[in-house]
Amino acid sequence: MKTVVVLCLPRSGSSLLTGMLHRLGIRMGSNKDLLGGKHANKYGAYENQDFYKLNIRVLALAGSPTLAWADIPDTEKIKKIFHKFESKIQQIIHKHERELWGWKDPNNIYILPYFEKYLVNPHYIVLKRDIGSIVKSHLKLSKFSNWNDVISYYLGYMNIKTILYFAWYIFKYFISKINVFNNEDIYREVTIKGFAKIEEFVKDKKHMEVNFTDIISNPTQVIHEIVEFLDINPSDQQYKNAKAFIDRDEVHFRKKPKK
Repeated sequence: MKTVVVLCLPRSGSSLLTGMLHRLGIRMGSNKDLLGGKHANKYGAYENQDFYKLNIRVLALAGSPTLAWADIPDTEKIKKIFHKFESKIQQIIHKHERELWGWKDPNNIYILPYFEKYLVNPHYIVLKRDIGSIVKSHLKLSKFSNWNDVISYYLGYMNIKTILYFAWYIFKYFISKINVFNNEDIYREVTIKGFAKIEEFVKDKKHMEVNFTDIISNPTQVIHEIVEFLDINPSDQQYKNAKAFIDRDEVHFRKKPKK
């Protein structure tokens, strides 16, 4: 058995990478779950909704007012409350694990350290993206016209208690940090610290790095490296499907190539 975990940050292109992994034969979630989140991604967010829902609940109860989009969650708070979710995470893992399976969630890095011990043979794929591109993508999605869809999507995964916690913390956060969702400096700081946290976590673990720009410019090479890292044997059709999943018209904020 191999467990393939994508470690990334919000707006780093992880939906694209995970869609490619799914087409290479790695079960990244049910088809219905993976197609959710079309308010932010035309083809779906490619997130296993059980892991996504759990991560959101933990972050909300730990007082992360923006659910890690524009703040770094408090590690000590997460550590204190996670014991309440121990049995739940074991149930979720047992439900989804296969001979070759995995999932992605941009919030993985903040919760994963507390349950990685339950994963069988984890292989971590770290997705990197230019920080400036991530910041611009955040600013695009955070426009007021998108709020209704984003908030509705989040609230669909919270019970009443979690909603009340979330509403209170985000209210306090807005008072102290006016217009936080349009603040480039905050997004940049959170992204830098988030990547540092990922690097620290994987340094002694089986992992590989993938750069978002390389996926777009040289997908054949990236797919080959992933296949070698995971030691899998996808069919020719699976190779083609993974490569064909790249829609360059949906790739925003790439750095312009040097002349």
